[in-house]
Amino acid sequence: MENPSLILAISKLAEAGEQAGFTLEQMIDLLDHGLQVETVLELIAWRLHAEAIPSTVTESRYRWVV
Repeated sequence: MENPSLILAISKLAEAGEQAGFTLEQMIDLLDHGLQVETVLELIAWRLHAEAIPSTVTESRYRWVV
């Protein structure tokens, strides 16, 4: 059975990511390469609000470019 709350949350995440300039494929790739959902949310917020990159994103364990 589908969980309406989960579907709504994923839809909002996808919409926010697209507003921030990410494609769905890019967000999936980030998650597939080991980023946590929390980090993807921080990237989306950073892009939407043009804030400094969160410290969790700049840790050396991430080997990709924003």
